[in-house]
Amino acid sequence: MSSRTSWRPLLWGFVGLTLMIPLTMVVMTSMSASTSGTILTSDVLAAAAAAAAVSSASLSSLSASVQDTAQQGIHAVEELVVSSTGVGGSGTRSDSHSENETIPPSGSVENRNRIEYILNTNQTSWGAYAKMMSVNGTVLKNYTGQESVDMTRNVPRIEDFATSQPEAKPRVLLDTDEDDSTRQEAPPDQQEPLNIVLFYADDWTMKVLGKLNPHVDTPNIDAMADRGMIFTRNCVTTSICWISRNTLATGVYAAVHKNVKIAQDLMFNKTVSWLETLYPMLKKNGYYTGLVGKWHAPMPGVFRKNTFDRFQSYYGAHWMTRDNKRRHVTDLNGQDAIDFLRTRPKEKKFSLTVSFFATHAVDGNQKAPYQPMNESMSLYTNVTVPRPKTATENHWNELPWFFNQRNEGRKRWKTRFDTDENYQEKIKNLYRMASEVDAVVGAVIDELKQQGVYEKTILIFTTDNGNLHGEHGLAEKWYPWEESIRVPLVIQDPRMPQSAHGTRNDDFTLSVDLAPTILSAAQVQPPKFMQGRDIAQLYLQPEKAKKTWRQDFFYEWTQGEPRTAVGHNAWYHIPAVFALIRKDYKYFYWPQTKYEQLFRVETDPYEENDILNSTAQTTQQALQIMKARYAFLKDWAQSGNPV
Repeated sequence: MSSRTSWRPLLWGFVGLTLMIPLTMVVMTSMSASTSGTILTSDVLAAAAAAAAVSSASLSSLSASVQDTAQQGIHAVEELVVSSTGVGGSGTRSDSHSENETIPPSGSVENRNRIEYILNTNQTSWGAYAKMMSVNGTVLKNYTGQESVDMTRNVPRIEDFATSQPEAKPRVLLDTDEDDSTRQEAPPDQQEPLNIVLFYADDWTMKVLGKLNPHVDTPNIDAMADRGMIFTRNCVTTSICWISRNTLATGVYAAVHKNVKIAQDLMFNKTVSWLETLYPMLKKNGYYTGLVGKWHAPMPGVFRKNTFDRFQSYYGAHWMTRDNKRRHVTDLNGQDAIDFLRTRPKEKKFSLTVSFFATHAVDGNQKAPYQPMNESMSLYTNVTVPRPKTATENHWNELPWFFNQRNEGRKRWKTRFDTDENYQEKIKNLYRMASEVDAVVGAVIDELKQQGVYEKTILIFTTDNGNLHGEHGLAEKWYPWEESIRVPLVIQDPRMPQSAHGTRNDDFTLSVDLAPTILSAAQVQPPKFMQGRDIAQLYLQPEKAKKTWRQDFFYEWTQGEPRTAVGHNAWYHIPAVFALIRKDYKYFYWPQTKYEQLFRVETDPYEENDILNSTAQTTQQALQIMKARYAFLKDWAQSGNPV
């Protein structure tokens, strides 16, 4: 045995002991916690012990007693059912930006203080763990001895984006506009709040973007990326339309806003304080607010007047009738957006969300799920779109046993992508609809220029969830595969330094970040219950932001009880799933069947090989670390804490 390995078990044993001692102190301190109204359960303490243990060494390096404690913590969190009673009154919140901030009484999230109390009890030992697991992207190497992997070969991941890029496509201009490619505009007053235009598309995976896929034409969004930044690891925390849109409005996970079923209205003062969410906060701070297109949630009249000055909600079909004329939904999106800009009060700042229904399919229409405008049918006629690498029968057969022909994603795959001919027809129509959305983006930008407010407006393009186009033998979303959770995010911000224009960012940005990012651009302090971060810090203060930016995140999909998925609707045979997402590994947990999966995505970017049952020591060590980190982050995020 070499000298290098002989001292390692002693070191790990010492580190493990030093981390376990403070946690013992936590248990003792918890005995007096009743005076503060905080209840520390044995489940949470066990989970904390597990997380601390695996942060210092792999489970195989620890004593048997510590291993047992860690395993108990892992299983305890998975079986934990949260009490339906919330934490009343005000409390304190501990995050990296400010300490001991007061939580508003309204909109308090249940069990918010459970993990916070543990953190505050001994910030020295636990803080080191949190930093290590959240910031150190190669933490597994520290404990498993794995060789370093060049992460750049997995950036970006979908459809081999790391290959050479085509030449930039020219921007589509109106006849009345001029080419501004060489125009140098003076930066706006840095103290002035920005106008906000959010282009919010539907069912739009990362690869449906011209900047990343030479087979798609989106010149106007591409031009935004040239004048701004594209975030290649932008992900949603739940990949389904209405849940993700509620996350946009509230800035919190689904487990917190609880609008997990269509048409629920829980976010209206039942789980969060609605008047402290994104749109009411903008309106309260003097913005003229509008949303045109898809809302996909109730909008009680009593709340609408405090939310939007202009609200036009329509979606669900690609063709509609307005003024006795048949109109395409994307055409209506463009008309209503331009009309909002032209009729707005010119003395006020404005916030406009152009909420597209495209490229969402018409559910139930098996023959023509994607219906572009007639004028777009000439696009993509002379190209052949490559099928995804994992769109094979073998990949379908490799899915867990509970994926069968009744699965809704499989059913929709059969009507859209099952054969080469069917795939070409459907994917080209989807791309045509994407190009139509891009044309509206260009028209809105042209209007902003004509009104002289272009240089005072932050432009954001993103979407509610991704979409499977045959990958793994499936269609649609829901699941934590890359094509489902990874979606475009392009930000063009007048505050962005010139050196950042046209660059790509590889940090994990999330759907919970959108609300605080928009509010910060409006110079409105985000409410304390919002869980996300201001993405602008990644280009305004990149060196500082990257030191504390997340390196992993928790993903959830369930329509049942948020912690356990009990009661999840199985009618469409769309199983619930939770996951821990990192750049090197991904861990899936399917709660209804207690089925686990582990993928080493740094070497398996298409998620083809489930290595959970591998006997390799490094794999088993990685699995235990991932499970413990998953247990911690799951409880942390679902309890409403900042991520």
